[in-house]
Amino acid sequence: MYIRKNLLKEKINQGEMVLGMEIWLRDPRAIELIGHAGFDFAHIEYEHVAHNWESIENLIRAAELAGLTPLFRSEQCVGDNPPANQIIKALKCGAQIIMVPHVNTPECANKIVEAAKFPPLGKRGIATCDRSAIEIFPNESISLDMQKFIKEANEETMLWAIIESPEAVKNIDAILSVEGIDAVGFGHQDYSINAGMTMDSGVEIEEAREKVREAAIRHGKQMWWNTDQTSIAKEQYKRGIQIFLMGVDIIHLDGFLRKMVNQLKI
Repeated sequence: MYIRKNLLKEKINQGEMVLGMEIWLRDPRAIELIGHAGFDFAHIEYEHVAHNWESIENLIRAAELAGLTPLFRSEQCVGDNPPANQIIKALKCGAQIIMVPHVNTPECANKIVEAAKFPPLGKRGIATCDRSAIEIFPNESISLDMQKFIKEANEETMLWAIIESPEAVKNIDAILSVEGIDAVGFGHQDYSINAGMTMDSGVEIEEAREKVREAAIRHGKQMWWNTDQTSIAKEQYKRGIQIFLMGVDIIHLDGFLRKMVNQLKI
């Protein structure tokens, strides 16, 4: 193969449960730790964390070495416009999954596919010597088949869209009808503020999330579930959810530190 195999996609196709964690810390050691613990993918956070591209590339490299599928979460869409050049750059750094926040319309979803996929599916430009490939092509030992290269790249690249508003929930069937969108998730906090709610939980939140789940089933697409509770992950796996994002590294660290202090300073 010219392109690294997307191990997470392979596990999903085999019906397995896959686990990931949001990594907000900039130290590649954090990614090594979740890989050694047995997680399946590393969610490299860019929307809410300041990174340079050198650090992104090193975090992706750490994920590869730790046996994790590297996921890059881009900055949010504004209107119907995703951050196309950012998506392209992350793919060139070696990301195999692109997660895009605030996807509200099928027009926006189509633009994500255009940026991330090579022709005929999209309009991504090619360089066969960037990190998206296993090695630099062509070289002295391996010839280059351009059509095979782009076919493999399109197959191994996954695109995930975050549904975060009443508008997006209304358009969920049209968004999931876009060829190239592989999975959707639900952003409960942004949904709550877009819906004018004062709380980020409750019946309305759960009903909206359930509409997204039901639509994913109808379209034969995946939905990932955000939770840091293993009991909830087990329950949702029985309902057909395979992808679980098990919280945020800094929130887990914060909880551990506070618990330690509270137990000692009584």
